[in-house]
Amino acid sequence: FQRDGLWRARRLLAERHGVLIADEVGLGKTFVAGELIRQAVEERRQRVLIIAPATLRDGPWRSLLTTYQLGVESCSFEELAGDHRLNPTGSGQAFQFNPREYAMVVIDEAHNLRNPSTQRALALRRLLAGSPPKDLVLITATPVNNSLWDLYYLLGYFVKNDAAFADVGIRSLRDHIAAAMAMNPDDLSPEYLFD
Repeated sequence: FQRDGLWRARRLLAERHGVLIADEVGLGKTFVAGELIRQAVEERRQRVLIIAPATLRDGPWRSLLTTYQLGVESCSFEELAGDHRLNPTGSGQAFQFNPREYAMVVIDEAHNLRNPSTQRALALRRLLAGSPPKDLVLITATPVNNSLWDLYYLLGYFVKNDAAFADVGIRSLRDHIAAAMAMNPDDLSPEYLFD
């Protein structure tokens, strides 16, 4: 199933420049993202930045990157928000290269970015800005914490047009989420949200 997830993630990155990997805990989200990173670094010679809570940055991600000798930088959410290139009030520098040089950004525990008005969310938007668009890989076991709007805001980091999913029958992502929020939660199913 991880191979299937990897295939789907590659397809979505090619089509939409973003993917949300939201499997249960322990089902290999990090390994799927790791292979996407490997392909970007080794096959396409691109720069990749990983953003994660400090404990994951210094634990599993450091171990994976060291084991496979991938020259990938990583920073914490706090370092991202404090980077002076992304936040006018910041004083640090979270990563070595110019933000424009990263072709892929991987965010572990992406649900930490569900509030679009935080300093870290604003810094991420500045990091992702520019052309060509960066590929964005969001990893979380809990894409919905408070309401379905959490999912909407996460998708908004790479879905730039409300009608982006018109080709699959969703004319307005905002209206689709609003309609789902109006439903009885007992009647709501993943099939209703996204086939």
